[in-house]
Amino acid sequence: MRIALFPSAFHPHFGGVEELSRQLSHALKRGGHEVVVITNRWPRSLPAYEDFEGLHLYRLPFRVPEGGPKAHVSYRLTHANISRELLNVLAKHRTEVMHVQCISTNALYAMRAKIATGLPLIITAQGELTMDAAGLYQRPTIMNRLLPTVLAESDWITACSARTLSDLEAHVGRAFPQKSSVIFNGVDVGEFDRAEPHKANRPYVLAIGRHVPQKGFDLLLDALAKSEHIAQDVLIAGEGPERERLEQQAASLELGDRVRFFGRADRAQTRSLFKGAEFVVVPSRADEGLPVVAVEAMAAGKAVVASCTGGLPEIVVNGETGIIVPREDVAALKHAMDEMSVNPVRAKQYGAAARQAVRRVDWTSIADQYASVYSIVLEHRDCASASQTCSADAPMRA
Repeated sequence: MRIALFPSAFHPHFGGVEELSRQLSHALKRGGHEVVVITNRWPRSLPAYEDFEGLHLYRLPFRVPEGGPKAHVSYRLTHANISRELLNVLAKHRTEVMHVQCISTNALYAMRAKIATGLPLIITAQGELTMDAAGLYQRPTIMNRLLPTVLAESDWITACSARTLSDLEAHVGRAFPQKSSVIFNGVDVGEFDRAEPHKANRPYVLAIGRHVPQKGFDLLLDALAKSEHIAQDVLIAGEGPERERLEQQAASLELGDRVRFFGRADRAQTRSLFKGAEFVVVPSRADEGLPVVAVEAMAAGKAVVASCTGGLPEIVVNGETGIIVPREDVAALKHAMDEMSVNPVRAKQYGAAARQAVRRVDWTSIADQYASVYSIVLEHRDCASASQTCSADAPMRA
């Protein structure tokens, strides 16, 4: 099949959606499909087209009529041309299916392309209702108003966890039982087999992700400050607007050199950091969809201490592959970290179990699940167009 993947963000940006979209694109290509990636052009200095790792990568300025007068004028002057440019890209690559990963302005333009062309549209939710740092869906934004329309126009909706799908349906006040399914985010287990452990002066516990309040790194620092048993350092990797505040918090708690801020890590460094860690902490305070961090930690064979938020309890099994603690419960987080720290044998047992369990979400399997959805919507469209034995209103089931 010929697939246009619409991630909300992509290279050179780095994060969960960017990485899962990259991995999915390559897994689909290995399965014999053709993939073109279309994403938002931000900042505008980025090139409109790039060959990235053998992928056709297009960047279009997905403007919306939101913000001040200048933004509204810019939208009115450019949105029709942007839509035409998108249709030209889809036609050039003879696209058969459009797939939005993480709902943002990308979904608005993909929906318009569907209306114009009749191409099937799949929407994948990644926990953006709660994890979007800008709070798009907590305010009366245009995307919040358009979300029900985008979902209604879609041919299929997937979510990275059952909790994410439930939250999405609750948000719009409507269920989609005949055109929805849960498909977890995947991982390339082989990449972690080949990774070399990060070399540090002392053993460390790893936390990694955007430095934003939703990730709960401040809770991790509070837990560390209260513990008398955590012998390892805590290494926090990533970047974001909360970096300075977190550094100030660590200083005020007098954590000294027990906490290290690694900064941004590229893909090779990220795998190395996971492999070298004693265990991994995911202290989210918001309902993440299915954090790539947790899945990658498991692929590296590490026990995971995680908050009971979003899809984390769906991938981390409490008492088997890690420890699940209540959201924003610093005492419980401290206790779980203490347990992993003073029981390294148990941490290794959890890590080994995690390594085995995560094989079910290898990217080859995840890509096959998405390909099955693509086939369903294409078959339904063809049946509806032919008006033969299939009805255009027939339910679709994965």
